[in-house]
Parts: sequence; structure tokens; C-alpha cells
Amino acid sequence: MIEMTNVSKQYGDFKVLTDCTTSVSKGEVIVVCGPSGSGKSTLIKCVNGLEPFQSGVITVNGISVGDPKTNLSKLRSQVGMVFQNFELFPHMSITENLVIAQTKVLGRSQDEANEKGLKLLERVGLKAQASQVPRPAVGRPAAARGDCPRAGDGPDLHAVRRADLGA
Repeated sequence: MIEMTNVSKQYGDFKVLTDCTTSVSKGEVIVVCGPSGSGKSTLIKCVNGLEPFQSGVITVNGISVGDPKTNLSKLRSQVGMVFQNFELFPHMSITENLVIAQTKVLGRSQDEANEKGLKLLERVGLKAQASQVPRPAVGRPAAARGDCPRAGDGPDLHAVRRADLGA
């Protein structure tokens, strides 16, 4: 689903990513963790096409992120990210946070999105909290949210989630 080969990114003389190579299979969930400033957000932004990279190749479902002909808006509807502050909507239940992008961006029915959202909550051990309104700094619900990738409780934990959201 996601292939990265020898991806490098730098800001001026500062090298943020050097020859990063990895792959994420369809349905696989990975976690990118490390100390502040180690390039976690930059790596994920490169996968989304939000940050240009100087060298290497990133493909998402066979589509080259670095190709100028790539429709990045369409690509971004299949790939998401969680920022360090997780950005859950505080006025919505955890389930509503999980399904909003599935209905608005992916065009899923409310029932289908709810079913997938509940499966994702179960996967991260939070199904019992599905109807609760999130507290600040609750990371694991954001990790399952349908509009972005996932995992973790800590401020320096990011994850890339499967692009198809099919739990």
C-alpha cells in the first residue's frame, strides 16, 4: 500500500530524513515513534505530499507522491495522519470523530462508517468508550479516527494507518 525507497529530506544543511526505506502492506498499521525533532511528522507529511522530499521514491497504492502529475487531493483522501495534539472534535463523541471523514471524504454511508469505526475502536481497545466525548490528550481514539492514521498515547507518537480503513 505504501512504499518508501531511499527517501531523504533536508531543510538547508539540516538533514531530517536520510535514505528512509520501508513498506506498509494493505491493512497493516505501523507506529512511527521517536524523540522530538527526529523527523516523525516530516516523514508522514512526505507520504501525504504535504512536504516535498529531495530524493527517493514514495508510492501510495501504486501512485507516485513525488510525480508532478499526481492529484494530491485525491491521494490525501486515502492517506491521513495524526498530529501530536490528535485534534479530536471536542463536541463530538469518539465514534462521531471516527466516522466523519469516512462519510464526508470517502462517501461511506453512516451505517457502514459506524460499523468500521466500532471495529477500529475495538482494535485499539476502546469500544466501551465509543459514545463518550473525548477528553483532552486522549490519543488512542484519534489513532483510530477514520480521517487519519493512528496510535498511541504519548505526545511524540505518530502512526500511519491503512489507507482503506477496512477494519
